[in-house]
Amino acid sequence: MAHDFSLAKCKTKATYSAKLKKRQKLDLNKIGNHSEIILKTPILLVIKLEGIEIIVHSYGELLFKNCDDFSLMEKLAEQIYSIGLKK
Repeated sequence: MAHDFSLAKCKTKATYSAKLKKRQKLDLNKIGNHSEIILKTPILLVIKLEGIEIIVHSYGELLFKNCDDFSLMEKLAEQIYSIGLKK
């Protein structure tokens, strides 16, 4: 199932961010179970997928660090949203 999100370059940082069109909560524990966790806090996760560091906010925003591969970021965002969106 495709999720409705936008992927764009951040205004302030040299990163890309994915945001859900409709604000939804992400289940950080579920996402953490499917990825390498670098940092875990109650409101966000920093994970590594396919060599890319991604900051996952519980409110649904994803920040991709040091990545310019748009199609890879879209694929990873879709993967994270598929795992973490609360049903």
